Amino acid sequence: MMARRLEKIEKEMGYCDIKLEKERRLRRQVEFLQAENEALDRFIKLYESSSLGLQQLPFEKIAQQIALERARTDKIGPFYYRAKEDFISAGVLEMVREERDILFREKEGTEGKLNSFSGFTKKRSVLEEEKNVALRSLAPTHSSKIRKVTDEFKKIEEQWNSLTEDAINLDEGIFYLARNVDYIKSARSFLITAKGSFDIESWVDANYTSDLFRHSNVGRAKEMIDGANRNLKLAQKELCCVANIKFRLDCFEPILVNVLDALFDDIFIDGRLTRCINVVESALAQSEKILSQVRQKRETLHAKLERTERIRAQLFQRFGGEKRGRVSAS
Repeated sequence: MMARRLEKIEKEMGYCDIKLEKERRLRRQVEFLQAENEALDRFIKLYESSSLGLQQLPFEKIAQQIALERARTDKIGPFYYRAKEDFISAGVLEMVREERDILFREKEGTEGKLNSFSGFTKKRSVLEEEKNVALRSLAPTHSSKIRKVTDEFKKIEEQWNSLTEDAINLDEGIFYLARNVDYIKSARSFLITAKGSFDIESWVDANYTSDLFRHSNVGRAKEMIDGANRNLKLAQKELCCVANIKFRLDCFEPILVNVLDALFDDIFIDGRLTRCINVVESALAQSEKILSQVRQKRETLHAKLERTERIRAQLFQRFGGEKRGRVSAS
């Protein structure tokens, strides 16, 4: 009878442990999203004086001034650098404002999930005390034997919970990394199409009557790059929770600034879309490499999880109970 009672207590404690592990992951995600939102807020305040978006920039004036500077000297002049900075700032600011809104909603949703996990710390403490009372009622030799088994089980159960949650976070992270790759592929396709159909010199001669970033392949390419960056952030939100596999999150860099930098030169210096395509193709190769590496790490983690699962099953047999499956904690 006492063994069944202890088994029931252990089962309820295991359920609490699953919930508490999930709570730790969600809290980490909230912290990540909070830090990201604060960084985006600081960026917006720094550049909020740049009220113009890419659609409103005076492209005709920019082209004329750069042409005058290049006619006077072989060196690139100060207007070129100011204009490029405005161009990049306008493009990035648009994306950052949208990204901040998306990540804020993501943070609110994650906080809502987190609130549903309250109370499990207290419940587990009560169960821990019930277990200690039950063990004290047993004979010392029997109590010592059971305590040893339960301590071993607690250790392996914690590892199993951690690895299982890692697997969930990894799968979600890989989903977003794969979407990041897809978005960059789409950006490349739109830029290649634009290269074949967008005559920059004619666009200049026509006094920019056709807006570069509205209803154009170049505009669609930028939208795809924005989407790639958002999925990159969501992947980081998942991967920052993984405890048993290490990642270098600093290698997950957005590419919009580099693309806009190259695009400015393509339009106002070279007159052809080449540099920005090279930037996107390089980013695509890097993104595919990262995705492959993370998938390999998932295989490593699943091997660890399988080994832990076997040890866990053996401990269940020693404990005298039936193998307990994963309880949904979502």
